[in-house]
Amino acid sequence: MAERGMTVHGLREVVRGMERLGVDVQDLKAAFQKIGTKAEAQAKMNAPKVSGRLADTVRQSKRKNAVILMAGYNSKRLPYAAVHEYGWDVRGIPAKRYMRRTVDQLGGYAVKELEDELRALLRKRGF
Repeated sequence: MAERGMTVHGLREVVRGMERLGVDVQDLKAAFQKIGTKAEAQAKMNAPKVSGRLADTVRQSKRKNAVILMAGYNSKRLPYAAVHEYGWDVRGIPAKRYMRRTVDQLGGYAVKELEDELRALLRKRGF
């Protein structure tokens, strides 16, 4: 299945430019962690609830330059995580798009959080 989500175009170039200015962009890791924590909580709320096991498997991948959400990952007992997200036409199961809805709900928040953190880093360096 293709990965879906939100990409902030130009972020890589901005980060490289800030590094050339001497800004420690490792500090962005905290911003991505904050965004990921909020996204994980929202995805758990959006996940279809029958037993609650699917929501319990929602996790964020801790990265210094991205937020990646996963559900049902490494869980042989939950092979239906992708089915709930994308649907299964042959079986008549409609797509619920709970992860897509999370990205749509938090996209503006994520961009604002990154902008605020980048501005704070530049101010810290006197720019």
